[in-house]
Amino acid sequence: MDRRETVDGDGAGAAGPPRGAVGALLRFEQHCLWRPERLRDLSMPGSVGPYLPERGAIFRLPCFRVRETSVVRYGPPSGAAGEGGWGCCDVGLGEVLLPVHPVERARYAAALQAPADGPRLWATPTSSTRTVLMWPEDCPDALSFVKLSLVSRELGDRALTRSRVARSVGLSWLVWRERAKLPRAIRFFPEWRGVVPRALPAGGSIFRGIPPEILDGRVIPAPLFALMGGSEGHPPLLRRLVERMGPGGGEAVEAALLTQFARLWVDLVFDFGLILEAHAQNLLLALSPDGVPLGGFYYRDFEGLTVDWALRRAKGLPEGDLPYACEWFPTYETWGYPLYQLVSIKLLISLFDYLELVLGEIESALLAWQAAGMVAGRKVRAGELTGRFSGCLRGAIAEKFRIREGADYDVRRQPKRFVKFLMQVRREVMRAGGGIRPTDPA
Repeated sequence: MDRRETVDGDGAGAAGPPRGAVGALLRFEQHCLWRPERLRDLSMPGSVGPYLPERGAIFRLPCFRVRETSVVRYGPPSGAAGEGGWGCCDVGLGEVLLPVHPVERARYAAALQAPADGPRLWATPTSSTRTVLMWPEDCPDALSFVKLSLVSRELGDRALTRSRVARSVGLSWLVWRERAKLPRAIRFFPEWRGVVPRALPAGGSIFRGIPPEILDGRVIPAPLFALMGGSEGHPPLLRRLVERMGPGGGEAVEAALLTQFARLWVDLVFDFGLILEAHAQNLLLALSPDGVPLGGFYYRDFEGLTVDWALRRAKGLPEGDLPYACEWFPTYETWGYPLYQLVSIKLLISLFDYLELVLGEIESALLAWQAAGMVAGRKVRAGELTGRFSGCLRGAIAEKFRIREGADYDVRRQPKRFVKFLMQVRREVMRAGGGIRPTDPA
């Protein structure tokens, strides 16, 4: 890792951004943002500015040593072992580590009545600002992510409550237990541990590991927003792929985003009851070390993953010993949102995220690039990507269950109509005890 300037001027011991696949991911996170102004209000006075991802800054990460009795911890089930990165909150001697965002340091120091005297940690922001890549000063290759509570005028309330921390860690372990059965087209960034100080029940931290194939450079994950986002010296990934691979680059991305993701989405929903928060920040495209799409995806942020518990029970899939189950309804059913206990709402939001915030935004970018003469090859028409993806969804359901929807329409334009069809398929799956009998075309 190379030396690099830091935010606070305390550069002793600081190292520059990592190389390899993690370094490539970090460049996407910091230099290929897509319309970030939608998620922040920089007209508001505040102190987050130096820590925004596009600044690419490296900074000291405040870290408190906290007594075990002063925190609530969530971690791996007995006998399980994590993967990827440093990310361990235990330091022995009855203490745990609690990293916090620099903006929040004074508030935590007052609540915990202690100085930030933990080990020297360095960090740099990802696209979400509050999630940072971190490493210990004495071991700069021990990389991991940590998701921090952050409340600011610019970004709003992004606090990690006990419910959110428990859900993230609990669902991460639920998915980990089923990893051998999950579709090969999806991998997850595990969220192994969480810590919540009792003095600040809305001030938790979540430790997020890095899959080993990324750490050793075999796979480069690219967040989907990087396909259309860019900055000076960092053109959008989709344009780079087309320029380097010709029409085949765009076709490979289309195959992954349309056919392959449609099949993956259907398999996760009906085989495992897992419903992704499928927007362009949480979903990442798997690339080879040469930058060629591999046809697979990564998913991060278990706080947004939702579950169809009734379908899982019908299929005999265990819930396991989920943390904070005493508050099941807000933690694992509703996610704190009105009507979120309804599976139809979870499906609707997942489809909206992908159709509007991924395919719709990619199509918008492509149309603008075509009008400006910035991309060559076949022209994309308005509504084409979402229309084709809609056909891929129907095709995946028909292939899997032999159930066909009678009409052909763009799900982006009529999402509630399609969710109604999905609920009909779901009833067939549950009526068959988790399996399904071939059904005549509707």
